Amino acid sequence: MNKPMMAMLAAGFLAALSPGTRAQDLQVMADSVFQPALKELAPLFAERTGTQVRLSLAPSAILAERLLAGESADVFFPAGDRHLRQALEKGLVDVTLKRNILVLPEPETPDGDTNAEPAYAAAAVMAQSAQRVQAMAFLEFLASDAARGVFARQGFGLP
Repeated sequence: MNKPMMAMLAAGFLAALSPGTRAQDLQVMADSVFQPALKELAPLFAERTGTQVRLSLAPSAILAERLLAGESADVFFPAGDRHLRQALEKGLVDVTLKRNILVLPEPETPDGDTNAEPAYAAAAVMAQSAQRVQAMAFLEFLASDAARGVFARQGFGLP
């Protein structure tokens, strides 16, 4: 999908979530490495949309275990691909609603070379999300200029 279309969709999502509309809180499971950025971004998202973000922060492996055990969330934002793949394989994540948010540092090989293929930290809407529209808007917000600035200040690479 091209950038103008994504911008229109994001604007539509944000308009649909105007502060006058009070929805349930958005449940976001995210790796604790993202805590400083998400603690700054959650109130900004709430201010723009009226939707409060409830963060559940822990290492990706623990979050994946909780999801596989049946705990519910609207958005899953692990710090790598492995745990997101696990959730995808179990049908817990809507594969069409996954968005690369950050570029992960390239792992070094024993000879000092780096992998040429970049790795990403992606966030995704959960297949059984109770707040699907809000979750989609949150993914778009995580890729917005405002969020990119926060992630950059926290030292994360941007795609």
